[in-house]
Amino acid sequence: MALFAVGVAVLIIGAALIINHEITIWIGGPGFQDLLDRETSRGLKLQANYGKLHRVGIFGLWTDQFNGANGDKTIVTLQAQDISGIFNPLGVILRYWEIDSMHLKSGSVMLQKTEVAPGAGKGAPWPPWWALFWPYRVYLADVKVDNANILWKLRHKESGIYGTHLEITPNWKDYEYDAHGGKFAMPVSPTLDLVHAHVLIRRPRLYCSEFILSDDAAHPENGMRAVGDAGLQDDRSVHLKVILTNLMVAPWVPRKYRSHVEGKASGHFDYISSDTGLETGQGDGEISVANGILRDLPQAHQYAALTGSPDPGTMALKVCQADVHWKAGAISVENIEVECDKVFRLTGAITIASDKTLSGQVEFGLTEPYLRWLSTGRTAIFTRDEGPYHFATIHFSGTAQKPKQDLSVRIANEVGKSPALMLKLFFDQVGEWFHFN
Repeated sequence: MALFAVGVAVLIIGAALIINHEITIWIGGPGFQDLLDRETSRGLKLQANYGKLHRVGIFGLWTDQFNGANGDKTIVTLQAQDISGIFNPLGVILRYWEIDSMHLKSGSVMLQKTEVAPGAGKGAPWPPWWALFWPYRVYLADVKVDNANILWKLRHKESGIYGTHLEITPNWKDYEYDAHGGKFAMPVSPTLDLVHAHVLIRRPRLYCSEFILSDDAAHPENGMRAVGDAGLQDDRSVHLKVILTNLMVAPWVPRKYRSHVEGKASGHFDYISSDTGLETGQGDGEISVANGILRDLPQAHQYAALTGSPDPGTMALKVCQADVHWKAGAISVENIEVECDKVFRLTGAITIASDKTLSGQVEFGLTEPYLRWLSTGRTAIFTRDEGPYHFATIHFSGTAQKPKQDLSVRIANEVGKSPALMLKLFFDQVGEWFHFN
């Protein structure tokens, strides 16, 4: 009896070794990999190609790379390196594959906006017998990516999140995405630190419970926080709320002015849209700048040198705020209020239409020391008085790229009425060039 038991044990061990060997050959063989490529391609709607698969231990799998290209849905391209995971065999009974503790050393995905359209299935070669155990669902228990790039195109330029640590966990039949660290970069904004992002995709909607960007590593609580949700299927509506807290202003202005501007912006913006296109959206918000400073502006120095007015030097802003509105692709900045005490004050509204044309008017006020050079200025141009300021109305036109305003033309016309003033301004400017003064 003991010999029989030993014989049975030997047979079982031998069979297990043979089966294990055959499974290793099967997993590393072209048939299994072709079917895996094909099923992944069908699921992700792209051309998928895995590197050679290797078994690690009894249930471990590893491959050096995955490449996905020519995607025609949300994912355009997908690359990953050094991929490992543990296969849970219990799921085979229910015809799903469970991969536990999937780990990627690095990965990059390029996304695109998609439209809802009915698709037609394509025929596939007749599967081998072992496709009986092929899953109708792949269940990823946990996925970690040490260095992930999540990219998309904006204004035909690459944008996205770079170098973040990404963890993907299941939420019933859906997935949650949690990212920490990395950089957020777009052509319309400076590069910011990604503090934390948490997204749940539960069809038919995407829910973002937290998306935090910062421009100050020492104070990550300062920056931009966004929450919202967006439809992924027939309903493509978007709801978004953005809150700014002490976001540095300088990186957002044109490069040539960044060294001349200081201050931190705070405010909020609420946005809703019936579709993902900006032309269907509308939003309202407000923004204010604390501790705003205009430092050594070349235009201010030129004005002082040309007119003999006092050089304002560093201008601390007493107030800097405005309301912001977005509707049908047009942005309006209203209730503008900017003031540097004893130098200037600016109020009004400006609109950039969906076709980029510019319109609006502002009231620009200067104090007496900055208007003395133009003797007729207060009677011809700066005709309204309020407190220490004398105001002129400025009308804007042109485009956002090539703005036009009518104040400089009116001043030039007024100067042209006085040949003596023209000569004085000319020789004062020549004196500045050659340091005669």
